[in-house]
Amino acid sequence: MKKIILTSLVTLLIIAGAMAQSSNPISSDKKEDMKDLRNDIRDRNNDKRKLHHERKEGDKKETKRIQRDLVADRKDIREDKRDLKKEGVKHPEKRAKRHSHGRKR
Repeated sequence: MKKIILTSLVTLLIIAGAMAQSSNPISSDKKEDMKDLRNDIRDRNNDKRKLHHERKEGDKKETKRIQRDLVADRKDIREDKRDLKKEGVKHPEKRAKRHSHGRKR
């Protein structure tokens, strides 16, 4: 009886150790989502610059098109931010902004 209990405990410990060492596939998904968020932020910033330029020029059609792009970019940013928060990333937009500008010293 003691041998059976002892061997079952040992096998449970070995299985638990093996499961603890398995890699988590979410980490690569986090990287892809952060990259997507950085690209969305860059797109939004570029669209803001274009919008300001087109308003100075007075092109109303182009201004409306850029505004629609801005709305779509904001929606993408919100969705990416929500996904990253679910995956456990703290302050994803702040981190993405810092990485999209490059490292400042």
